[in-house]
Amino acid sequence: MSARSSVGLTIALILACGGPNGSDPNDSGSSDVGTTTDAGNDAPTTTDGSSGDAAKDAPVNTACLGDTLDANRNRLLETYYQFLETVSTPQSNGLSQSNVTSALDVWKQLDPSSQAVFLTITARMQGSVLGTDGSSMLSHITKIYRITGGQGATSTDPGTCGGGEYNRMIMSMDSALHVAQLAASQHQGALQSNNEYDISDVVPTSYWRDSHDLGGSHAPFDISDETNGGAPRGQTQYFQDWNSTLAKSPLGRQDLMTLVDPQTIEMDQDYNCPHDSNPLCEYTTYGSLCFPQTSEIGTQIYTDSYGSYGASYSPASCL
Repeated sequence: MSARSSVGLTIALILACGGPNGSDPNDSGSSDVGTTTDAGNDAPTTTDGSSGDAAKDAPVNTACLGDTLDANRNRLLETYYQFLETVSTPQSNGLSQSNVTSALDVWKQLDPSSQAVFLTITARMQGSVLGTDGSSMLSHITKIYRITGGQGATSTDPGTCGGGEYNRMIMSMDSALHVAQLAASQHQGALQSNNEYDISDVVPTSYWRDSHDLGGSHAPFDISDETNGGAPRGQTQYFQDWNSTLAKSPLGRQDLMTLVDPQTIEMDQDYNCPHDSNPLCEYTTYGSLCFPQTSEIGTQIYTDSYGSYGASYSPASCL
Protein backbone atom coordinates (compact mmCIF):
# COMPACT_ATOMS: atom_id res chain seq x y z
CA MET A 1 0.00 0.00 0.00
CA SER A 2 1.34 3.48 -0.84
CA ALA A 3 1.93 6.04 1.89
CA ARG A 4 -0.92 8.13 0.51
CA SER A 5 -3.30 5.18 0.49
CA SER A 6 -2.28 4.35 4.04
CA VAL A 7 -3.06 7.91 5.15
CA GLY A 8 -6.42 7.80 3.39
CA LEU A 9 -7.31 4.53 5.10
CA THR A 10 -6.27 5.90 8.47
CA ILE A 11 -8.41 9.02 7.98
CA ALA A 12 -11.40 6.93 7.01
CA LEU A 13 -11.03 4.91 10.19
CA ILE A 14 -10.55 7.98 12.36
CA LEU A 15 -13.49 9.85 10.86
CA ALA A 16 -15.63 6.85 11.58
CA CYS A 17 -15.07 7.82 15.21
CA GLY A 18 -15.58 11.49 14.52
CA GLY A 19 -18.96 13.06 15.40
CA PRO A 20 -21.24 12.55 18.37
CA ASN A 21 -24.79 11.33 18.63
CA GLY A 22 -27.41 12.49 16.18
CA SER A 23 -24.97 12.64 13.26
CA ASP A 24 -25.87 12.27 9.63
CA PRO A 25 -25.44 8.58 8.82
CA ASN A 26 -24.35 9.50 5.33
CA ASP A 27 -21.47 11.63 6.58
CA SER A 28 -18.12 9.86 6.81
CA GLY A 29 -17.23 11.72 10.02
CA SER A 30 -20.49 11.34 11.84
CA SER A 31 -20.19 8.43 14.25
CA ASP A 32 -19.77 8.76 17.99
CA VAL A 33 -16.60 10.51 19.11
CA GLY A 34 -14.28 8.35 21.11
CA THR A 35 -16.08 5.14 20.20
CA THR A 36 -13.70 2.25 19.72
CA THR A 37 -14.24 -1.24 18.45
CA ASP A 38 -13.08 -4.53 19.90
CA ALA A 39 -11.45 -5.61 16.67
CA GLY A 40 -8.07 -5.88 18.36
CA ASN A 41 -9.41 -8.22 21.02
CA ASP A 42 -10.27 -11.01 18.60
CA ALA A 43 -6.77 -12.19 17.79
CA PRO A 44 -6.38 -14.20 14.59
CA THR A 45 -5.71 -17.92 14.79
CA THR A 46 -2.26 -19.03 13.67
CA THR A 47 -1.55 -21.99 11.43
CA ASP A 48 -0.81 -24.19 14.46
CA GLY A 49 -4.20 -23.41 15.97
CA SER A 50 -2.89 -21.04 18.66
CA SER A 51 -4.26 -17.59 19.13
CA GLY A 52 -2.00 -14.85 17.77
CA ASP A 53 -1.30 -11.96 20.13
CA ALA A 54 -0.15 -9.42 17.54
CA ALA A 55 -3.59 -7.83 17.19
CA LYS A 56 -4.05 -7.75 20.96
CA ASP A 57 -0.76 -6.08 21.64
CA ALA A 58 -0.80 -3.57 18.80
CA PRO A 59 -0.67 -0.04 20.25
CA VAL A 60 -3.73 2.15 19.69
CA ASN A 61 -3.06 5.67 18.47
CA THR A 62 -5.49 7.87 20.37
CA ALA A 63 -4.15 11.19 19.06
CA CYS A 64 -7.35 11.82 17.14
CA LEU A 65 -9.88 9.99 19.31
CA GLY A 66 -12.18 11.49 21.91
CA ASP A 67 -13.90 14.82 22.37
CA THR A 68 -10.89 16.83 23.53
CA LEU A 69 -9.45 19.97 22.01
CA ASP A 70 -6.15 18.40 20.93
CA ALA A 71 -7.79 15.24 19.55
CA ASN A 72 -10.32 17.22 17.53
CA ARG A 73 -7.59 19.53 16.24
CA ASN A 74 -5.44 16.58 15.18
CA ARG A 75 -8.38 14.86 13.51
CA LEU A 76 -9.41 17.96 11.60
CA LEU A 77 -5.91 18.78 10.40
CA GLU A 78 -5.85 15.29 8.89
CA THR A 79 -9.10 16.01 7.04
CA TYR A 80 -7.67 19.29 5.74
CA TYR A 81 -4.60 17.48 4.46
CA GLN A 82 -6.83 14.94 2.73
CA PHE A 83 -8.77 17.75 1.06
CA LEU A 84 -5.60 19.52 -0.04
CA GLU A 85 -4.55 16.28 -1.71
CA THR A 86 -7.38 16.96 -4.19
CA VAL A 87 -6.35 20.59 -4.77
CA SER A 88 -4.03 21.24 -7.70
CA THR A 89 -4.11 25.06 -7.66
CA PRO A 90 -2.71 26.46 -4.39
CA GLN A 91 -5.24 27.97 -2.03
CA SER A 92 -4.81 31.60 -0.99
CA ASN A 93 -2.71 30.38 1.96
CA GLY A 94 -0.29 28.83 -0.58
CA LEU A 95 -1.10 25.18 0.18
CA SER A 96 -1.98 22.47 -2.33
CA GLN A 97 -1.23 18.84 -3.12
CA SER A 98 2.09 19.89 -4.61
CA ASN A 99 3.65 21.21 -1.40
CA VAL A 100 2.22 19.33 1.59
CA THR A 101 3.08 15.77 2.53
CA SER A 102 1.15 15.23 5.78
CA ALA A 103 -1.12 16.92 8.28
CA LEU A 104 1.96 17.87 10.31
CA ASP A 105 3.43 19.47 7.22
CA VAL A 106 0.21 21.41 6.68
CA TRP A 107 0.53 22.88 10.17
CA LYS A 108 4.18 23.85 9.68
CA GLN A 109 3.44 25.57 6.38
CA LEU A 110 0.51 27.64 7.62
CA ASP A 111 1.58 31.22 8.38
CA PRO A 112 1.21 32.41 12.01
CA SER A 113 -1.97 34.35 11.22
CA SER A 114 -3.66 31.25 9.78
CA GLN A 115 -2.44 29.15 12.71
CA ALA A 116 -3.93 31.69 15.15
CA VAL A 117 -7.25 31.59 13.28
CA PHE A 118 -7.27 27.80 13.60
CA LEU A 119 -6.33 27.86 17.29
CA THR A 120 -8.84 30.50 18.40
CA ILE A 121 -11.76 29.18 16.35
CA THR A 122 -11.24 25.57 17.39
CA ALA A 123 -10.90 26.65 21.04
CA ARG A 124 -14.18 28.57 20.81
CA MET A 125 -15.96 25.62 19.22
CA GLN A 126 -14.53 23.12 21.72
CA GLY A 127 -15.77 25.26 24.60
CA SER A 128 -19.22 25.62 23.02
CA VAL A 129 -21.39 22.69 24.11
CA LEU A 130 -24.63 21.22 22.78
CA GLY A 131 -27.33 21.20 25.42
CA THR A 132 -28.74 17.87 24.29
CA ASP A 133 -25.73 15.69 25.08
CA GLY A 134 -22.85 17.83 26.35
CA SER A 135 -20.71 17.29 23.26
CA SER A 136 -18.60 20.11 21.85
CA MET A 137 -19.40 21.93 18.63
CA LEU A 138 -15.93 21.03 17.41
CA SER A 139 -16.57 17.29 17.69
CA HIS A 140 -19.39 17.74 15.16
CA ILE A 141 -17.10 19.32 12.58
CA THR A 142 -16.22 16.57 10.13
CA LYS A 143 -13.90 18.27 7.61
CA ILE A 144 -11.88 21.40 6.97
CA TYR A 145 -11.84 22.90 3.50
CA ARG A 146 -9.98 26.14 4.14
CA ILE A 147 -7.94 27.86 6.87
CA THR A 148 -6.84 31.39 6.16
CA GLY A 149 -5.42 34.31 8.10
CA GLY A 150 -5.05 37.86 6.82
CA GLN A 151 -4.67 38.62 3.13
CA GLY A 152 -0.97 38.82 2.32
CA ALA A 153 0.03 37.21 5.62
CA THR A 154 3.64 36.03 5.91
CA SER A 155 5.80 34.54 8.63
CA THR A 156 6.35 38.05 10.04
CA ASP A 157 3.23 39.95 8.93
CA PRO A 158 -0.34 39.01 9.96
CA GLY A 159 -1.76 40.52 6.78
CA THR A 160 -5.07 42.35 6.64
CA CYS A 161 -7.21 42.56 9.76
CA GLY A 162 -10.46 42.27 7.81
CA GLY A 163 -11.73 41.04 4.48
CA GLY A 164 -14.75 38.89 3.69
CA GLU A 165 -12.66 35.94 2.48
CA TYR A 166 -9.93 36.09 5.10
CA ASN A 167 -9.38 35.34 8.79
CA ARG A 168 -11.84 32.44 8.86
CA MET A 169 -12.32 28.72 8.43
CA ILE A 170 -14.67 26.93 6.06
CA MET A 171 -15.61 23.43 7.17
CA SER A 172 -18.28 20.73 7.04
CA MET A 173 -20.54 19.71 9.94
CA ASP A 174 -22.82 16.82 10.83
CA SER A 175 -26.58 16.93 11.27
CA ALA A 176 -26.50 17.14 15.08
CA LEU A 177 -24.69 20.50 14.96
CA HIS A 178 -26.96 21.70 12.17
CA VAL A 179 -30.06 20.91 14.25
CA ALA A 180 -28.54 22.58 17.33
CA GLN A 181 -27.68 25.75 15.41
CA LEU A 182 -31.16 25.97 13.92
CA ALA A 183 -32.62 25.57 17.41
CA ALA A 184 -30.31 28.24 18.87
CA SER A 185 -31.42 30.61 16.11
CA GLN A 186 -35.12 29.81 16.48
CA HIS A 187 -35.05 30.08 20.28
CA GLN A 188 -32.88 33.22 20.11
CA GLY A 189 -30.51 31.76 22.69
CA ALA A 190 -33.13 31.20 25.39
CA LEU A 191 -32.61 28.55 28.06
CA GLN A 192 -34.56 25.38 27.29
CA SER A 193 -36.69 23.14 29.49
CA ASN A 194 -33.62 21.15 30.58
CA ASN A 195 -32.10 24.43 31.85
CA GLU A 196 -29.48 24.26 29.12
CA TYR A 197 -28.83 26.47 26.11
CA ASP A 198 -29.17 24.86 22.70
CA ILE A 199 -25.46 25.67 22.41
CA SER A 200 -23.59 27.19 25.33
CA ASP A 201 -20.44 29.28 24.94
CA VAL A 202 -17.00 29.02 26.52
CA VAL A 203 -18.11 31.08 29.52
CA PRO A 204 -21.40 30.72 31.46
CA THR A 205 -22.40 34.31 30.72
CA SER A 206 -22.57 33.69 26.95
CA TYR A 207 -24.38 31.37 24.54
CA TRP A 208 -25.11 30.93 20.84
CA ARG A 209 -28.18 32.62 19.33
CA ASP A 210 -29.53 34.07 16.10
CA SER A 211 -27.24 36.61 14.46
CA HIS A 212 -27.92 40.31 15.02
CA ASP A 213 -25.53 41.32 12.24
CA LEU A 214 -27.22 44.01 10.14
CA GLY A 215 -25.22 42.82 7.15
CA GLY A 216 -27.05 39.50 7.16
CA SER A 217 -25.60 36.13 6.23
CA HIS A 218 -22.41 35.84 4.17
CA ALA A 219 -23.30 34.74 0.65
CA PRO A 220 -24.12 32.11 -0.42
CA PHE A 221 -25.26 31.05 3.07
CA ASP A 222 -28.78 31.94 4.10
CA ILE A 223 -28.66 31.77 7.90
CA SER A 224 -26.19 32.89 10.55
CA ASP A 225 -25.71 32.34 14.30
CA GLU A 226 -23.47 34.21 16.69
CA THR A 227 -22.37 34.20 20.30
CA ASN A 228 -23.89 36.61 22.76
CA GLY A 229 -20.41 37.28 24.13
CA GLY A 230 -18.68 39.75 21.90
CA ALA A 231 -15.00 40.15 22.68
CA PRO A 232 -14.53 38.55 20.24
CA ARG A 233 -17.94 37.47 18.97
CA GLY A 234 -18.06 34.10 17.22
CA GLN A 235 -20.18 33.91 14.09
CA THR A 236 -21.18 30.98 11.89
CA GLN A 237 -22.74 30.92 8.42
CA TYR A 238 -24.53 27.87 7.04
CA PHE A 239 -27.44 26.64 4.92
CA GLN A 240 -30.85 26.47 6.58
CA ASP A 241 -32.16 23.64 4.37
CA TRP A 242 -29.62 21.08 3.18
CA ASN A 243 -32.03 19.94 0.47
CA SER A 244 -32.44 23.39 -1.04
CA THR A 245 -31.15 24.27 -4.49
CA LEU A 246 -28.93 26.90 -2.88
CA ALA A 247 -27.27 24.38 -0.57
CA LYS A 248 -26.70 21.93 -3.42
CA SER A 249 -25.09 24.52 -5.71
CA PRO A 250 -21.35 25.26 -6.03
CA LEU A 251 -20.18 27.34 -3.07
CA GLY A 252 -18.58 30.02 -5.23
CA ARG A 253 -16.18 31.18 -2.52
CA GLN A 254 -12.47 31.90 -2.79
CA ASP A 255 -10.48 28.66 -3.12
CA LEU A 256 -13.77 26.72 -3.09
CA MET A 257 -15.56 27.94 -6.20
CA THR A 258 -16.76 24.50 -7.33
CA LEU A 259 -17.24 22.84 -3.92
CA VAL A 260 -20.69 21.35 -3.44
CA ASP A 261 -21.46 20.42 0.17
CA PRO A 262 -24.82 21.36 1.73
CA GLN A 263 -23.23 20.77 5.15
CA THR A 264 -20.65 23.55 4.72
CA ILE A 265 -20.18 25.90 7.66
CA GLU A 266 -18.07 29.07 7.84
CA MET A 267 -16.80 30.57 11.08
CA ASP A 268 -14.90 33.68 12.03
CA GLN A 269 -14.64 35.81 15.17
CA ASP A 270 -15.20 39.57 15.21
CA TYR A 271 -12.68 41.33 17.43
CA ASN A 272 -13.93 44.90 17.02
CA CYS A 273 -16.93 46.89 15.88
CA PRO A 274 -15.93 46.95 12.18
CA HIS A 275 -15.93 43.12 12.42
CA ASP A 276 -12.22 42.62 11.79
CA SER A 277 -11.33 38.99 12.46
CA ASN A 278 -7.55 38.57 12.45
CA PRO A 279 -6.40 37.32 15.89
CA LEU A 280 -2.92 38.77 15.36
CA CYS A 281 -4.04 42.35 14.68
CA GLU A 282 -4.27 45.00 17.40
CA TYR A 283 -7.67 46.44 18.30
CA THR A 284 -9.03 49.33 20.37
CA THR A 285 -12.83 49.26 19.81
CA TYR A 286 -13.62 45.87 21.30
CA GLY A 287 -16.38 44.96 23.70
CA SER A 288 -20.14 45.52 23.59
CA LEU A 289 -20.11 49.35 23.60
CA CYS A 290 -17.33 49.84 21.03
CA PHE A 291 -15.64 52.52 23.14
CA PRO A 292 -11.91 52.93 22.46
CA GLN A 293 -9.84 51.01 24.99
CA THR A 294 -6.21 50.10 25.51
CA SER A 295 -4.89 48.59 22.30
CA GLU A 296 -4.64 44.79 22.53
CA ILE A 297 -3.78 42.02 20.12
CA GLY A 298 -6.70 39.77 19.22
CA THR A 299 -5.35 36.68 20.94
CA GLN A 300 -5.02 38.63 24.19
CA ILE A 301 -8.60 39.89 23.88
CA TYR A 302 -9.72 36.29 23.46
CA THR A 303 -7.72 35.19 26.51
CA ASP A 304 -9.05 38.07 28.63
CA SER A 305 -12.64 37.08 27.82
CA TYR A 306 -12.57 33.30 27.53
CA GLY A 307 -9.33 31.99 28.96
CA SER A 308 -6.71 29.87 27.24
CA TYR A 309 -7.06 29.04 23.55
CA GLY A 310 -4.39 26.36 23.65
CA ALA A 311 -1.66 28.43 22.02
CA SER A 312 1.00 25.82 22.82
CA TYR A 313 -0.73 23.19 20.69
CA SER A 314 1.62 20.82 18.92
CA PRO A 315 -0.09 18.58 16.34
CA ALA A 316 0.22 14.82 16.52
CA SER A 317 -0.21 12.39 13.66
CA CYS A 318 -3.21 10.09 13.53
CA LEU A 319 -1.10 7.45 11.77
